Amino acid sequence: MTTYRIDVNIVDDHTMLNEGLTEALNHNAKIHVSRSFSTLAECRDALKVRQPDVLLLDISMPDGDGVDFCQWLVSEYPKIKIIAITIHDEYSIIHRMLEAGVNGYVLKSAPLEELVGAICSVWKGQKYISPQVADILHEGSAKSVVLTNVEQNILRLICDGQTNPQIARQLSLSDETIKWYRKRLLAKFGVRNTVNLVTLVMKENIIRL
Repeated sequence: MTTYRIDVNIVDDHTMLNEGLTEALNHNAKIHVSRSFSTLAECRDALKVRQPDVLLLDISMPDGDGVDFCQWLVSEYPKIKIIAITIHDEYSIIHRMLEAGVNGYVLKSAPLEELVGAICSVWKGQKYISPQVADILHEGSAKSVVLTNVEQNILRLICDGQTNPQIARQLSLSDETIKWYRKRLLAKFGVRNTVNLVTLVMKENIIRL
């Protein structure tokens, strides 16, 4: 009698991670990784043909926001169990993913055994949150986000109403670099746009302006 193996798909833009994780998980008798995708677009097209039991989703993808994609998945394919597998351990991002409907949240630093356990748990209809992530949720808030000195300076200037070119001139950086930092700040605080970022910073008194 053949034992059913949980059908898993992986969405991550790092090829080596995809290949390594696929090989490692396929050594487990309970799991079979049938497909992996390096973009959200590839995954979206493939899901029209066949849906897996569990989808491992990296939050930071080159062609879109993982939170938005998670919301779309929950709406279009509610039977798919979604596990965020990511380096992001900021409270705001974890909170956004949970609100979007993710079934599990596992950090990429977690051991393989934990990921296997998470896959089995969500497949059975349970939620899975890594112990480290649970601690962050228990203790955290937007104030727990760690910023570099450059990020703090850029955030102050953004809150002061400065444009990207103005910030670039003041900090002797390129416009593209400031755009990259602005996007990173949005991701760190788990907000969609600059207005929401400034509102959150002011409300939580995160930095001294």
